[in-house]
Amino acid sequence: MGNTLVLGGTGLLGKALKAIDPDLICLGSKDCDITESNDIYYVLTKQKPEIVILCAAYLDDKNKSKLILTNIIGAGNVALQCHMESIRLVYISTDYVYESTLGNYKETDALLPFNDYAWSKLGGECAVRLVPNHLIIRTSFGASEFPYEVAYNNKWTSKDYVDIIAPMILQAANSDLQGVINIGTEKKTIFDYASQRNEVKGNPLTDNSSPRDSSLNLTKWKAFQKSIVSADAAETSD
Repeated sequence: MGNTLVLGGTGLLGKALKAIDPDLICLGSKDCDITESNDIYYVLTKQKPEIVILCAAYLDDKNKSKLILTNIIGAGNVALQCHMESIRLVYISTDYVYESTLGNYKETDALLPFNDYAWSKLGGECAVRLVPNHLIIRTSFGASEFPYEVAYNNKWTSKDYVDIIAPMILQAANSDLQGVINIGTEKKTIFDYASQRNEVKGNPLTDNSSPRDSSLNLTKWKAFQKSIVSADAAETSD
């Protein structure tokens, strides 16, 4: 694909994407504030990207105003300009838009966001869906090392480290995929996830501060990856 612009490009995911592809145009809020429609217009008309990956998001559940302004209005600003300029929009959403109790959630399952952050990301999804060439990625990732000494051993997830998830996101962004797709790795406990890179102690979840099971059904993603492998094999045989 051609020119790709990453908004929220100085954050955890943006930096990981840039490490994979140095040619990506990665802008932080100082370079392009998505809450300001004029910023979006200026950057997109100047850079003329073929793809926009929207990573920018506000995470703190306590500040409702910021959640609305950044994750809903900001996403709407980006969606509007991408629609006007016929730009492919790839939106990074969250696995928390699902109910997060039973796990193995498919893209077509009912949505019941776990917290206000997830509600605001779902609000962003609504705007992105109106862009003809859009891809909504529901996923979860963390820094390259688990930051705590204790991890829940009875909470399930498809989350993985950003250096594992970022290549998948970039592959999906550069593909012809449209609509909604779950991206992650095999179902595991947070303890199992943390233990891959750190020595941690397991501890059971005893309150509702974190969902019981936000694991994702990855059938659609695995089918896409299989199709890529098959296409590569066919091209090699030719």
